[in-house]
Amino acid sequence: MRYFVALGVCLAVSACGDAMTYPAQIDNQAGKAEATTASTPVNAVVVTQADTINGGAFTVVGNVNATVGKVTAFHADPTIAQAEQKLRVEAAELGADAVINAEISDVTICALSWGCRKVSGTAVTLN
Repeated sequence: MRYFVALGVCLAVSACGDAMTYPAQIDNQAGKAEATTASTPVNAVVVTQADTINGGAFTVVGNVNATVGKVTAFHADPTIAQAEQKLRVEAAELGADAVINAEISDVTICALSWGCRKVSGTAVTLN
């Protein structure tokens, strides 16, 4: 019985966060996004911290949230460039052209990683 309670707690805690992405997976995800839903190539998706783009001529598609982490304590911390690329992939999967209000956290310890960066922003299409 204790086993099932412990398993239930672990599953509940792991469901609280978004899916962890490791740097080695990002290029694979970019290829899948371009092959299925992306109207703009992943590497052409603009990522900006500004709250507007294209002179305000855009349509909000949705919010993007993700976490980029390292596999073990011995791997390098995820870089800002890797975090930006993950934002591009998430936006491309929504069919967006850009991400505004982009936020990339410093490296912290997460539930499933010794070092991770949380990323978020608003995916938009340009009019």
